[in-house]
Amino acid sequence: MIVTKYQYPLEKNLIKKFELMLKRLQGDGAKKDVVVGFEGGEGEGKTTFSIAAAIWFAEKTGREFNHTNVFFDVNKMIEFAVNSEKQIMIYDEPALQALSTDWASSEVKNLTRLLMMARKKQHIIFINMTKFYKFNEYIVVDRSLALIHVYSRKNIQSGHFQYIRKKHLENLWRDYRFSKRRNYKKYASKSIRGTFPDILNPKYKNNVCSGFDVLAYEKEKDNAISMIGKETKRDKKSEWRISSIIELKKMNPNITQKELGKVLGCSFRTIQRDMDTPMYVTLNKTPLNNNMGIKDDDDPQPTEEIEKNEDD
Repeated sequence: MIVTKYQYPLEKNLIKKFELMLKRLQGDGAKKDVVVGFEGGEGEGKTTFSIAAAIWFAEKTGREFNHTNVFFDVNKMIEFAVNSEKQIMIYDEPALQALSTDWASSEVKNLTRLLMMARKKQHIIFINMTKFYKFNEYIVVDRSLALIHVYSRKNIQSGHFQYIRKKHLENLWRDYRFSKRRNYKKYASKSIRGTFPDILNPKYKNNVCSGFDVLAYEKEKDNAISMIGKETKRDKKSEWRISSIIELKKMNPNITQKELGKVLGCSFRTIQRDMDTPMYVTLNKTPLNNNMGIKDDDDPQPTEEIEKNEDD
């Protein structure tokens, strides 16, 4: 199917899924967002495909999208999400598995924090991940409406994808978590798969370079990678975790220490220790830079309409 003003093709059945996702944003009920994961190896086309999808969503919703909507730093993405509504954002993970363990863990926790905070802002968020199992269950299973796996056929022909529906994400994630199996083929939809265009290539006839600054994107990515690992002090980690505890408790006063530990990737004893520190008392008295106005009492993944259309 030919889509957008750039006239590039996207698979018809994939567009049908995107249209269902749009209904989440346009309904009269509780405010909802759209979160989709794009997963695959370095150079397989996650960024290209997610940008193609973002441009489609931008045209359908009237929202703006360009290279400034692509983020490599979750903290910058949080700031943008907190101070805006109804935006399109791409988190472009710069190869977590190749970078410092401390940094990767911190980024995943911050991304979890963002998704918990921003649910009712009606954002459209695409998460580009090199390996889905480097991310926690909340991101991959609870919040994502689908996972789009990009790959090269026979390790030669790039630009292919498989679509894994929400109802299969838990099994996909758990198969790797407990058996180290990446069962894309087992759980991928038989009717939503195919190829996607190389829209960031200036040589491609229907490229999007006139509306998306590829050079600026590459420069920002290089800058982000160069900054990795420069802030790994323990006090910074503790301050981040304590601030997160305070924010999450303000959004959901009934959240337990065990639940806090699950979200933040630590034991409930660590949560107990943090809440007994002077830093917790000090930060808890300081107004947080969080104008989300969220009361976290809704179902975190209301996907009834999409689930009803999940038959192959």
